[in-house]
Amino acid sequence: MITSCFSITGGKFDEAGSASRRLKEQLKQIGVDGQIMRRIMIAAYEAEMNVVIHAVKGNLWVRFDDRRFNMEVVDQGPGITDLNLAMKPGFSTASAEAKQLGFGAGMGLPNIKKASDLFEVDSQVGKGTRVRSTIYLETQSVEQPTGQGLCVQAELCVGCLDCLKACPARALRVWNQRPLILSALCIECTACIEVCRRGVFEIPDTEINKSEESVSEAHTLVIPRAFLTQFGSKIPPRVVLAALRSLGFKDIRFTEEWERELRRVVRCYASEQKQHPVISPICPAVISLIESEFPSLIPQIAPFMTPIQAAVEAWILCSATFVAACPSQYTLLERADLSGRLRIVNPAQLSARILPLLKARTETAPNVQKQSVQPSRSGKNSQAVLEAWGVNNVVEILEKTEKGLAGDFQVLELGCCENGCYGTPVFEENPYLAQKRWSASGLERLRPVKAVPIKSPYKARTGMRLDADMSKAIEKLARIEELTAGLPGRDCGVCGAPSCASLAEDIVLERYPGLECPVSLR
Repeated sequence: MITSCFSITGGKFDEAGSASRRLKEQLKQIGVDGQIMRRIMIAAYEAEMNVVIHAVKGNLWVRFDDRRFNMEVVDQGPGITDLNLAMKPGFSTASAEAKQLGFGAGMGLPNIKKASDLFEVDSQVGKGTRVRSTIYLETQSVEQPTGQGLCVQAELCVGCLDCLKACPARALRVWNQRPLILSALCIECTACIEVCRRGVFEIPDTEINKSEESVSEAHTLVIPRAFLTQFGSKIPPRVVLAALRSLGFKDIRFTEEWERELRRVVRCYASEQKQHPVISPICPAVISLIESEFPSLIPQIAPFMTPIQAAVEAWILCSATFVAACPSQYTLLERADLSGRLRIVNPAQLSARILPLLKARTETAPNVQKQSVQPSRSGKNSQAVLEAWGVNNVVEILEKTEKGLAGDFQVLELGCCENGCYGTPVFEENPYLAQKRWSASGLERLRPVKAVPIKSPYKARTGMRLDADMSKAIEKLARIEELTAGLPGRDCGVCGAPSCASLAEDIVLERYPGLECPVSLR
């Protein structure tokens, strides 16, 4: 993985193209195909020139490996007043000076879009513009993996099959005592992490955690408050905060700041809607669950980003370090950061870095009178809002909501982990003890932030699709139904699939060679 950042100064026409030229040398060194390199260079040059022509300054971030090239260009400038008009070939707002020098033909954004496999642009008038582009370096399959937030230590598996029974999305298989995740189905909800006693499932380590480099290369740290409550009753949150600051983090922010604002705006949004309940996007795993298992409820999701995504939007011009409290947060951070300017930290690694500091600080810290402060949630006690935690509870409520049997609520606030992020299994402390410890800390100071509307609507996932061709999918479905009818129907999991229907699907889709029902063979 290669990550680079190129600074661009607006109006410096004599330096125009220097960033894309340096990028070209990197691509030549790794042997990128000539035609693909040409597309990359078109996208990079046009993006660079947009900053030179229109903005005060900006950064061109790139990150690429042997599979794909990602580019993100963020500038500080006037912004774009009409994106639709800006995407029309020939439309230009370039200055007379730029046009005299041969620039500003109005083909920048259209050319970037044409060269890209994936393209996105958003802009705020008076603040600036962000352009994102992805170009694949190899042929992509019809259905790409959905995320990278959950990794498997297969050698630790003892074949207990608890994960099969716990997974609400039927995304796990255990073949030859080796657990495998069907990424197109996985919603990254932590259910498998919760039940596995061997530590087979975990959030990935990041490169910065595996080295001795400072995790505080970016001076801002964004963490869930629950992280501060994981070190026992004798190490209060204020001591953990001090230890984090000693690592070099000058500014420590809490994801709860964006959660609180999301709660507020969703309640306001719901009060204006005719269709209820409105589902708050507070938990990314719940959103994935709805997109894959309950697509009929997608129109009822409030059109805002999840808190972790909104937090990322606050640092589009600079670097920051984020602690991912669960695999779904990790994946969203990975997707949001095409350029590699963010650091995504596994909580376990960050804990290991500060543990040596905590003992000394605890021994020297003065006693502070604890305050009995209750966590504040806007509208928590309102009868119009239903809060529910834990993946089994969430599935049951969504099933009843889909059937119109959940009750008369304006807002559903659902989270897959017990008691919200306090209950994620990547943290060891009991969620209720952890929340009480925070409440007693007297540190309930959340700064004002903004909720962020989504840039594209939530949509159904294609993980359940049996084939890209509908006629072939129908044929496969008929074979699955026929096979399922001939199986015992015990859903015992001995075959390595969570149910007889899942085994039949695995056989028809040829997911693993030699699959058969061991119970039927007895």
